[in-house]
Amino acid sequence: MTDGSGPEPDSASGPPRRGASSGVDDLPAEPYRWGIDGPPTEAYSRVGGTERYRPLHAFALALADDLEAEFDVERDDEPSFDPWLTEGVELVRAVRLRPRADDAAPITIGLTSFPGLVIGCGEFTRLPLPFCGCDACDEHVEYSVESAREHIDAVVTGGFAEASGGWASFRTGRASSEGGGPGPFGPRRSWAAWPRRLPG
Repeated sequence: MTDGSGPEPDSASGPPRRGASSGVDDLPAEPYRWGIDGPPTEAYSRVGGTERYRPLHAFALALADDLEAEFDVERDDEPSFDPWLTEGVELVRAVRLRPRADDAAPITIGLTSFPGLVIGCGEFTRLPLPFCGCDACDEHVEYSVESAREHIDAVVTGGFAEASGGWASFRTGRASSEGGGPGPFGPRRSWAAWPRRLPG
């Protein structure tokens, strides 16, 4: 993918299928655990079957490879970790991609011992995947994959803004999300699109 074209979307409404070489899109569909009555109360404090999230690790590494091939970035496979990224998780491996443009946001993709992911965008923004992981939430792997692709696509296409205190905005031509943490919030910074890798 040295021509900078990048992976194609899997549909007109979906983000580019970066990380597909991991085989994550070919996993069997996961059944829904709860019926119309929803989960029992005790399921909110129970975490089981976490190994089903193991494919996220292979996906994350393939995702990093695809981003490196598509964009002009510096890659660090042994980055230092900021406390805001590692709070509450144990990282077993991480990759940081820093675009060769000062106004474009870096991305750190961390593989956690859960097993899951934590993705750091810019200077303050943290995306854990799965978001919760408890039995009640019953988050499927495909949800985490879709979330990672959508949020990262916003970053690399220039649709990402953030502020200290937990506020962040992700926008693509398909969807948008915006939210705030506990605050107080600092000045908002809008990041530029990543520069694409030139042919050759």
